[in-house]
Amino acid sequence: MSRNRKIVASAAIVIAIVSVIISINQTNTTLRNLVCAPCIEGSNNNLEGSKIIQVTGALGPESIAFDPNGDGPYTGVADGRILKWQGDELGWTEFAVTTSPRCGCLLLDREKVSRE
Repeated sequence: MSRNRKIVASAAIVIAIVSVIISINQTNTTLRNLVCAPCIEGSNNNLEGSKIIQVTGALGPESIAFDPNGDGPYTGVADGRILKWQGDELGWTEFAVTTSPRCGCLLLDREKVSRE
């Protein structure tokens, strides 16, 4: 491709990008809305006040669920257990076991293997 064609192609790309930005600004949509969802009037944004609860002693969580009563969250971890969050005082407690224990799925087992 000749040098002139590269310049023309680059100029066309720049003009296209500038045109998109101008059209976005003319429709009263901010560039932030391209990345983030717009605010919906009357909605409750509860995730801003949330905190991350670490699962210790296991690899996971693999999924999160709540029951119809609003209890939980429940989470499955790699060794087949289902854990239930019981609040800051009790933390994660074993709710159910779906499979027999699997070697290497607990963090403690992995640390022992890596030391040997």
